[in-house]
Amino acid sequence: MTAQMRTGPAARDSDFRGIDPGALNQLLKQVQDADAAIKAWLAAHRPPPGVPSGGYRQADQVALWASEQIGMLSRRYNYAITHPDKGGGVTPPPPSPAPSSGGRGNAGSGSGGSPKPVQPPPKRRTTPNGAGDLGAFPNRQTAAKAAKADALAVAGAVQDGKPVPDTVWKHLKANADDPDYTEKLYERLGPAGTAALLDAAGGDKARLKVIEESLGTASHHLTMDVKWLRAFLAEADRVGVGAVAVQVLTGADMSKRTREAIDKLDLKAGAPAQGLAPAQQATSPGEGLAPARQAADQVGQGFAVAQQAGAPGPASSRPATGSPTDLAG
Repeated sequence: MTAQMRTGPAARDSDFRGIDPGALNQLLKQVQDADAAIKAWLAAHRPPPGVPSGGYRQADQVALWASEQIGMLSRRYNYAITHPDKGGGVTPPPPSPAPSSGGRGNAGSGSGGSPKPVQPPPKRRTTPNGAGDLGAFPNRQTAAKAAKADALAVAGAVQDGKPVPDTVWKHLKANADDPDYTEKLYERLGPAGTAALLDAAGGDKARLKVIEESLGTASHHLTMDVKWLRAFLAEADRVGVGAVAVQVLTGADMSKRTREAIDKLDLKAGAPAQGLAPAQQATSPGEGLAPARQAADQVGQGFAVAQQAGAPGPASSRPATGSPTDLAG
């Protein structure tokens, strides 16, 4: 990979910025392996009393630096694979001209014939996404922390029968294309909480569009299989937004695996999901909120279980350093 960085587009144009997802994934694995090796060595070779520990502290600082890079590199990789360049990748600078052979004739050409065309090298699949700006968060941990806070706000609002705070909608709009934020948000909400969020949109087209876009982004990392989709559609039916849920799923730019799962459900845009429980009829003013409150309870229980299992806490306050801007070959 180092050779690719030296001989690739970056070697010909210092302004080139692009990511080769395969190369970046290889680098990420190497950093993870190095981080694990350093931590294992540190744990097994603690300096005995009275022995200078300067070298140990230096190695510990390297381990800390490597850990910080993993969060940043993972975020860049997620951006790259979630937002591939639909035009076919970054257009690299033109290759350097081949040296002249110095001969008078053209190899492979007949008398008076034209020279054989030179086959261009295979084009690397690169993307500019992730090579520069990383949105509102420097790493996965801070994106996940913000998503967790917004998911809790959604659950609390639904449980109390109140509107979802405007700040949540603003965050969702601003980070709808963020792979780490959206993954953690919908992972925390789950199918029932996602249906409750759809209901909370109140038919607002702008908010529905944001949910559609963010679900599409999340689908690249969050497992939205047939089971997840059926649970989401069933809950959406119960709160009276089944047809809207179908429109969102069929209109979102989903990952290939999620699209295949949706195809198995044989959904039609604008039509209620078939084979799912019909929407319940409310017989009293407060009864219609019961399913949404159940959804909020389920989300809250999920948070409690995740916290007991050791869910990641607040991210390190130290900023990530370094930037793999030339990972294209």
